[in-house]
Amino acid sequence: MVAVGMETGLALPQRPSPAAAPADARLVTPALAAWGGAAVAVHWSLPDAALVLAAAAVLTVPAGLLTRARRRRHTGSGRIAAPTPIGDGDADGDADGDADADGDGDGDQDGILPTAARVVLTAVVFLAAGVLAGGLATRPGDRGPLADLVRQGVPMTAQAVVTDDPRPAAPAAPGVGPPTATPTTFVVAVRLERVIAGPVVVRLRASAILLGRGAGWGDLLPSQHLEVVGRFAVPRAGDTVAAVVLATGAPRLRGDPDALQRFAGRLRAGLRDASAGLPEPRRGLLPALVVGDVSGLDEDLRADFRSAGMSHLTAVSGGNVAVVTASALVVAARARRGLRGRAAGGAAALVGFVVLARPSASVLRAAVMGLIGLAALAAGRPRAVLPALAASVTVLVLAQPTLAVSVGFALSVQATAGMIVFAAGWHAALARWLPDRLAEVLAVAAAAQLACMPLLAWIGGGLSLVAIGANVLAVAAVPAATMLGVLVLVVAAVSPPLARMLAHLADLPCWWLVTVARRCAHLPAATVGWPAGVLGAGAAALAALVAVAVLRRRWGRRVATAAVVGLLLARCAVVERFASWPPAGWRLVACDVGQGDALVLSAGPGSAVLVDAGPDPDLLARCLNELGVRRLPVIVLSHLHADHVDGLPGVLGRLPVGEVLVGPLREPAGQWRSVRRWADRARVPLRTIGAGAWGRAGAVCWTVLAPRIILHGTDSDPNNDSLVLSARVGAATILLTGDVEATAQRLSLGRPQDRAGLRADVLKVPHHGSANQDPGFLAASGARFALISVGTGNDYGHPAASTLRALNRAGMAVARTDRDGALAVVAPAAPPGAGQPGQRCPEPGTDRPDRPGAPARNPVSVVRRRSGEGS
Repeated sequence: MVAVGMETGLALPQRPSPAAAPADARLVTPALAAWGGAAVAVHWSLPDAALVLAAAAVLTVPAGLLTRARRRRHTGSGRIAAPTPIGDGDADGDADGDADADGDGDGDQDGILPTAARVVLTAVVFLAAGVLAGGLATRPGDRGPLADLVRQGVPMTAQAVVTDDPRPAAPAAPGVGPPTATPTTFVVAVRLERVIAGPVVVRLRASAILLGRGAGWGDLLPSQHLEVVGRFAVPRAGDTVAAVVLATGAPRLRGDPDALQRFAGRLRAGLRDASAGLPEPRRGLLPALVVGDVSGLDEDLRADFRSAGMSHLTAVSGGNVAVVTASALVVAARARRGLRGRAAGGAAALVGFVVLARPSASVLRAAVMGLIGLAALAAGRPRAVLPALAASVTVLVLAQPTLAVSVGFALSVQATAGMIVFAAGWHAALARWLPDRLAEVLAVAAAAQLACMPLLAWIGGGLSLVAIGANVLAVAAVPAATMLGVLVLVVAAVSPPLARMLAHLADLPCWWLVTVARRCAHLPAATVGWPAGVLGAGAAALAALVAVAVLRRRWGRRVATAAVVGLLLARCAVVERFASWPPAGWRLVACDVGQGDALVLSAGPGSAVLVDAGPDPDLLARCLNELGVRRLPVIVLSHLHADHVDGLPGVLGRLPVGEVLVGPLREPAGQWRSVRRWADRARVPLRTIGAGAWGRAGAVCWTVLAPRIILHGTDSDPNNDSLVLSARVGAATILLTGDVEATAQRLSLGRPQDRAGLRADVLKVPHHGSANQDPGFLAASGARFALISVGTGNDYGHPAASTLRALNRAGMAVARTDRDGALAVVAPAAPPGAGQPGQRCPEPGTDRPDRPGAPARNPVSVVRRRSGEGS
């Protein structure tokens, strides 16, 4: 199948084989055993790995003895019989076609047990090899001087070698005031070679992550030797590096990168320069498609590709390898080279492409499979895709054990395996109803998506319902964009003007890919919520197995077709209801997260500012997913109570987050430690703000009104020291009050300018509508709408009847999440030219009504999700 060959990277000629021919799976067992052993061992200590290795060696003894005994019995002597290839015998399993050649009546048993013993023996050996490789490769930072230096975080000087291209860290929040130029932080993968910390000098070879800020870090190339001054930090849980290095200055270069890396760097830069004249956001897409260079890829477009199930297109893999090897084979054939000459030319091109595209997990998987296929071509043997995949997995996890815990590697292997195992049969079944090419593309897309479902569910973030359709629509444009991009890459090295012209030709398929990704990502219910972690992965695996079992039967395919038609008809009946959320023009949504606050302010397509995170990570993640939020430039925590911060794990580490802003009080201390731990694990910076601070992120601008002083000795210091923000989103002004109680509220009414700053279109009622309110504070906002984020049947009696009466007396329409579900504030966009990056927020209250209860100038409304009604 063409599509399978493109994705696996084995774009080599082969004899057609029947679709029903069983795949040769003999190498799958050692591959899985080595993968599992390496995956476990990369997080273990060397003694633990040695114990598993010893246990594995002990287990091989009975398996070996059983195999030897059975062979002796089978041959009747001490000589070992020649092994019989699996599948070469007749239906009974005997190599010679005789069901019971020796007449002893035991038939197949002579072959079954030795085969089982060999399988066990092979699995144990490769399991042990994986454990040993993983233990040896990832243990340098667990003990000794380096481990001590990492734990102490002492100042030091390190000599290292860059092993991958620098990449920018999570984008910082734009415009967080006062406006100052914040240098970009780069994440650089390095190999430590020498560390000097006072009198301690350590020579080693250990992988590390280096964080450097400012000029010089973004221009580094792999193989560059450098010296850096800084200190160590402990890697976060799950990292396979020995240390994190926090650099305190610019890198000191020691020599130049090697010639091959310099040449590859020039080619990559030439492709970026040639694509720079294309319209946004497509200018960053072509380098991503061709060589996996995502440095210029728009964040919103990246999120759209992810939601549409097309993010694999920006990670170089089998399709790119197939283009490169096929082109090299064609050139070699035109030069009248023999099979070995063609294979050598293809291998040289493949190795060069790995250097150019960088050896990421998916690139390595596809490249090793390609090399195995080229070796088969040189030997004149037919291509065997499943053995090639299994062999590539075994080689890679033993040579580079950290790949065993790489999500990218796992997704690449699973997608390829799914296409190899399922696509041919599904293609044959679908071809009875559909045109052959469409059936092939649909079968490949469905097989890859189904195979990846469990891992995608384990990662979290929901499952895409549009991925198969999006990939079917995109398949025609991908080869065109890739091949034109490769041409641009080559031509840019000799004629940049011509390369820019060719880039505009490649822009047409890129435009189609962007259109497909954006349209599919923004369809209603494009992604459905799904439990994350082991439970979600197990449920997804069970669903995938059921789907495969059902689709193997003719009646199952008919039932599936009827179910799809029924779902489409049902969707047509309710699409308007579901498509209405979030409503068009939403500026803020109060998520329904139970007894807590989680407020989402729309900063632009796919981007938002989050104020408080609620008590439940899953509910917060579901709310953001429904809103189409794919990145958070800023998270603001009004205070540190659990009902405002415990939902943070639902976003930190799952979505790109610029920074987390917190108030000056560090109480409760336990919650503060949790927030710091979550932020550290996600490598998201924490910053303290107070009254007078302001910031801007996209369409959101906010000013901090309180606290001006830290209160102590009140009924609840964390509540009374909550951050109070005046936020401008589009044409709406919203007063966000955290959990401030009457004590702090009265302080905000002290000066006329303070009272003026409280003016807003919408008031987020403090402390879930508790009774501890100052009616004058509520009325001073002059708001038309009051939002209360509160849990159904809570034990606190929120919202209090006295608070509801005060809001009614102030002329506000009250909306509550316990009765109305999520609440959306809808307002027009800001006037053109307003809210430029770096521009300070308007003074709070300057464009609001002069008297409480006066009509607002802006047509702001609130939509209640549960009823769908607006007010």
